[in-house]
Amino acid sequence: MYNILKSEHNIPCICDNFPDPLHARRDIWVPHIRSVAEKQEDPLNIILVGHSSGAQAALRYAELYEVHGIVLVSSTYTDLGDAHERASGYYPQKKAEGEETNPYLFDEMKKNCKNWHQFHSDDDPFIPLKEAERIRDGLGLTDTYHMLPGRSHFFEFDEALLDAVLSLC
Repeated sequence: MYNILKSEHNIPCICDNFPDPLHARRDIWVPHIRSVAEKQEDPLNIILVGHSSGAQAALRYAELYEVHGIVLVSSTYTDLGDAHERASGYYPQKKAEGEETNPYLFDEMKKNCKNWHQFHSDDDPFIPLKEAERIRDGLGLTDTYHMLPGRSHFFEFDEALLDAVLSLC
């Protein structure tokens, strides 16, 4: 998608290597995104495209900073019981009393970003559909939630994702 946006549509794009790619820790990725955004001409006029852990980073970024648009791909609500994912710091955790610590601040996200698209597949081998639906419901997405059958974890280029990004430009 990067090459198509840049060469065919002349849209400035950044496809940056993230620090800490194995652990994808929130306390490293969100500040990294911010440092890249601050180098842009207008840090408020950016579109984040986040896939999997990158979707979690985009969500948490929007809790703190304004952004023009966000495209979430294969996002999850919980750590799915995986200790490695839990250690990343993105996911809400249930306390013994039933309340959540580290909750998603959906109201802040919606205040800081008015334009959302979310993509998920019914056969994602890593993230069950119900997880994506919890993000969809938290953000209140209807027309811009896209459940695309047979796309797995979106490892391959998908025209629908490109169209979503272009709709935000």
